[in-house]
Amino acid sequence: MPKNILAFCSVAFLICAPGLAFAGKFSGEKVKPEMTYKITECERPDNPKIKGDTLEEYNASIVVYEAYVSAQNAFATCIEREVGEDLKALQEIVFVGGQSAIGQSQRDIDRIKHELDFLRSHLVKAAQ
Repeated sequence: MPKNILAFCSVAFLICAPGLAFAGKFSGEKVKPEMTYKITECERPDNPKIKGDTLEEYNASIVVYEAYVSAQNAFATCIEREVGEDLKALQEIVFVGGQSAIGQSQRDIDRIKHELDFLRSHLVKAAQ
């Protein structure tokens, strides 16, 4: 198996591996293992038509096959690039979402502490 196809399969396995926990949402939809990912920027080459009734047709089919293999390798490289870019984007989206939730939690903690400090200062004044 070509190296770039093997790398893609490894990435796909990590994305789709059973038993992984999915807890967040993307664009309002809960992330779940049944979700699928589709390549949108890369176009799979058409299968070639090969012939072999004569030696000339067979030799021409070898050339067609070699061009097809080259096109499939370019397709796999395109997929690797697209998947890599999408993984980076998804990682950033998840990170920013997590940081936003943590930031909101800290703001809530600070607001409640501020309220407690305010109430304490009123109690101290009332006790004087």
